[in-house]
Amino acid sequence: MNKFLIFILASTFSLTACGGFLGSKTIADNTEAPSKDYDTVNGSIKVGHHSNVGDLSTVNGSIKVSSESTVAEASTVNGSITFAENVSAKSAETVNGSIKIGKNCKISEDVETVNGSVTANSGCTIAGNFETVNGKLKAINTRIEGNVEMVNGNIYLLEGTVVDDDIVIHKPKSFFKSSSKKKPKVVIGKNTVIKGDLEFERPVMLYIHETADVDVDGVENAEVIEYSGDDLPF
Repeated sequence: MNKFLIFILASTFSLTACGGFLGSKTIADNTEAPSKDYDTVNGSIKVGHHSNVGDLSTVNGSIKVSSESTVAEASTVNGSITFAENVSAKSAETVNGSIKIGKNCKISEDVETVNGSVTANSGCTIAGNFETVNGKLKAINTRIEGNVEMVNGNIYLLEGTVVDDDIVIHKPKSFFKSSSKKKPKVVIGKNTVIKGDLEFERPVMLYIHETADVDVDGVENAEVIEYSGDDLPF
């Protein structure tokens, strides 16, 4: 995610050159400003209900978007991102923080973090990748058109989630070795469909519901455990 370095440098320049880029920002309900971006360095950004705005970016702070709103890119470095129900966005990206996507959201590109969990609730569509390095990935009845990718953590694809591309667990790099002995858990839940490949660069525990549609022929580094019922298998 080298683009985050660019974002940090750009934000630092903004702080030096434009000292006003400080403090939290609140965007009122029903704001119609799709070409206007909102930026800060040390502060959060909150978008009201039924609004339509451009990019949202901060360095140290969270981003919250209320229901029925549309935004472009939502990005932070140290902070979480939360979308309420029926939000549309271009992308959601953070470095140190979790991302929570409410019901029926539509994301046209990636949803990704480095250190944190990512959750997508029922009815969501994510046209890009769904990924973290260190954290949990959880999707409930969600359509993911890109890859599902991680290094350290667990993956839960539940309740009819559809993944059009691959599930990839990367081998930890040298600076992640302290957690590399713990096997990630990958749960492919009830009525879930995986159209792409399963690519595991390290050993994993792979739990597959009896109703799931996934091809495990030729999959390496996986201990496959089939389960049934509505509860998680562990």
